Amino acid sequence: MAESAVELVKRAAVEAVQAKKPLELRFGSVSGVSPLSVKVEEKLALTSEFLIVPQRLSDLEPGDFVALLRMQGGGRYLVLDRLGGTA
Repeated sequence: MAESAVELVKRAAVEAVQAKKPLELRFGSVSGVSPLSVKVEEKLALTSEFLIVPQRLSDLEPGDFVALLRMQGGGRYLVLDRLGGTA
């Protein structure tokens, strides 16, 4: 069944908002390393399949506080850096 005009407008609005906000800075703490897991919020734990980790950060440990960059669409997160101290 074809989309209604209202649904088309809603979808266009969502896509326009996403286009204006292609990246989002988030913070989290490493909750596991084998496999890697980062807890961003109480209800959001990112597993290795959603994380892109630079080689220089391959030695992350549980409790490390990290900065993450959420890519457009929210499916993948780039681990930017380890921040001072632990969470």
